[in-house]
Amino acid sequence: MKNFNLCLFLKKKKIMVFFLSIIVITTGSCFFYKKFFLSLSEEKALEELNYAQKYLSQGAIDKALNKKKLKIPYLGFYGIVTKYPFTKAGNISKFYAGICFYKLGNYKESIKMMRNFSAKDEFLSSIKYGMIGDAFAQIRNKNEALKNYVKAANIRENEITTPLYYYKAALLTFSMKKYKNSKFFLKKIEKKYPTFLHQKNVEKYLMFIENKL
Repeated sequence: MKNFNLCLFLKKKKIMVFFLSIIVITTGSCFFYKKFFLSLSEEKALEELNYAQKYLSQGAIDKALNKKKLKIPYLGFYGIVTKYPFTKAGNISKFYAGICFYKLGNYKESIKMMRNFSAKDEFLSSIKYGMIGDAFAQIRNKNEALKNYVKAANIRENEITTPLYYYKAALLTFSMKKYKNSKFFLKKIEKKYPTFLHQKNVEKYLMFIENKL
């Protein structure tokens, strides 16, 4: 009986050692991957990002995106997303690629890129959903556009993005002849954001809606 218990103990010990070894190897591999492979990829991706941003600042949208693999020695935002998807530069490139696709009139690709972009910063997150809203508005999917404008406005209240996207939501619902909804958004701007850039337009739309209703 003692021999049996001893054998059982040794067997369990071997299994535990095996699993511990697997954990150590896996942890070590992850550390190696993050420390060496990812850091090297980050450096390369960041270098590529700098060149793509330069093209974008010059207004060379096709070159900045470089989806068509133009004869330039740099990847462009699309190439960075494809080649370095797990890097920080790869993530922010999705945002820039979304802007480029929008400017080139490829709204569905813009939506796709923006949705894949992970925005930790609340201001960027607002712009992300605002851009998605703009793209949906361009392809005349007004319900999705409205949903994203409202989301963009409500991520975090501030003097810049909140009134801007409420205003876009107001104009959109106005075009849909949903005047009560439009009034709701316009009233929010009027009460909370009196210094909004388009405040005079807000007043005009409100006067029109009041007469309409």
